[in-house]
Amino acid sequence: MNKKIAIIGTDPRLHYLQQSVSDYLDTQLYPTMTWDKELRETVFSYEPDIVFLPIQPIHTEGPFELPISCQTVFIGKSTESIEKAVKKDNIQTFYYLEDEEWIWDNANLTAEGFINYFYSQEKQVIYNKEFIITGYGRVGKRLALALHHLGAKVIISVRSEHQLYEAKSYGYQISTLDNLFEEQMRPSVYMINTIPSKWLKNENAVYFKRVFDLASNPGCLIDVENTPLNYSLSTSLPGMYFPQDAGQLLARAVLKHLAFLEEEK
Repeated sequence: MNKKIAIIGTDPRLHYLQQSVSDYLDTQLYPTMTWDKELRETVFSYEPDIVFLPIQPIHTEGPFELPISCQTVFIGKSTESIEKAVKKDNIQTFYYLEDEEWIWDNANLTAEGFINYFYSQEKQVIYNKEFIITGYGRVGKRLALALHHLGAKVIISVRSEHQLYEAKSYGYQISTLDNLFEEQMRPSVYMINTIPSKWLKNENAVYFKRVFDLASNPGCLIDVENTPLNYSLSTSLPGMYFPQDAGQLLARAVLKHLAFLEEEK
């Protein structure tokens, strides 16, 4: 008999995750972002062997608990209550947002999703436009490559000297983050942020043509109460534009980890 997986969350890619693993697992999708008494009772009665928690932190009303049947839990962004529950019950955990293969594949979808987002929002071509990308991790690298191939002028801005000169070796212009506003702040330039922390002052953001923030909530703005008109928090682009492809990536990460656990037995 197949193992049971309970998939929790409202992200559209989870529907395709369910479809993709259904040949190997009995599945049940719970389209909610709130762990409450009703969800607890429903999940517990299903008696899943595996629980897949949503990408964004689940909101809890009351204590978060996992059924006795649960042997493995897949965690997106964790919370204190989730960590307490998995440690208490000694459950095998897998933080799928930290899976290296998934991170790079998802970065490709994010880069392509941004291009779709830019076209739909700006109604302009990318060719010959100037883009500053703050941060040069996986998303920053894939995004720089995609924009460069479409004929954009790409400037990479980071604090890390290693990343700065790595970007230069690939032919991008560079600017240190500390000097960014002195050197590159122009009303014709688009900024794309990939740094997952609050570092951008609102008064600096308004001097760019537009700021696209791809980092997770709450984004890069220091003052989130007074959002500039040229700022947009543009998260979850893979789920927005490519839910099927993104769901299949999640399924690949799940099945790969379950296969690894079986090999360890």
